[in-house]
Amino acid sequence: MAVKNYFSIFFTNEPWKLDGEERKIHILLNVVLGIPILYLLSYIFANLMKLHYLPFFFALCFFLIAWIFYVYYWDQLDSKYGLKPFQSPFPYSYQGYIILFTLSAPAFFFLMLALGLTSGNFWFGLGGAVALVYPILGMFFRIKTFSDDSILIPKGKAVLPDKVVLPDGKELSSGEGRVVTETVKGFGFMPLSYWILASAVGLYTVGRGFSGIQLHFTSGTPPLEAAIFTIILGLLLQTVYLFPDKLNRIVPIELRTKKGFLFMFVLAFVLFGVSQFLIGIVTL
Repeated sequence: MAVKNYFSIFFTNEPWKLDGEERKIHILLNVVLGIPILYLLSYIFANLMKLHYLPFFFALCFFLIAWIFYVYYWDQLDSKYGLKPFQSPFPYSYQGYIILFTLSAPAFFFLMLALGLTSGNFWFGLGGAVALVYPILGMFFRIKTFSDDSILIPKGKAVLPDKVVLPDGKELSSGEGRVVTETVKGFGFMPLSYWILASAVGLYTVGRGFSGIQLHFTSGTPPLEAAIFTIILGLLLQTVYLFPDKLNRIVPIELRTKKGFLFMFVLAFVLFGVSQFLIGIVTL
């Protein structure tokens, strides 16, 4: 096999284009080349942060394991969840990314744990790990909501001023107060975007709650109830981003458009501010 083919096999992000033998080669190349690359990355990052690199290397290896599982079991996963893009403009369908995130959940968990462990703030790292993984698991259990189907906006749904794209690729500009009279293609509930927002809303709050538990048992403050309240509040705020379809029925804007996502982006700042205000009251 030509060297060029090996490079194309190694760098491909479309497993369905590889046959069984090529997938084995892809996995082997990822193991042989991926491990030293991850080792180098973890070493550089840890040295820049003046932390120990081995926990980060261990955590990053879980990303490699996740990708290997994703490629090796591609046919089975694709048959069950539909990993190839249907409406998604990206290499995988929205549900395909959710499956990849789910397989990578241990990596995200141990990565935050490694950060907390090496920085001397284990409990905050544990809270951060929970905050990163919880939305991933939530999206997995609600995979139909965050699937490619969310990209299509059925007729009859009011859309505020925005540009949407018809399934055939034609753009449609909807005016204010206009009701869409045909199925259009919007932004959808993009898993990566909603995971980032959910993580941003809950990371600090949940991490602060776990740190509060440690401080309670070491110094007596804050009250244990306040720490637990902080954790629950952070998880509840994250839950808002796991039910965008329910929220979409309440708010006047179509959340599956880009302006709808902008609304969710602004909402994250509002929710974070409210959460810190409530935590301040509880810890007084």
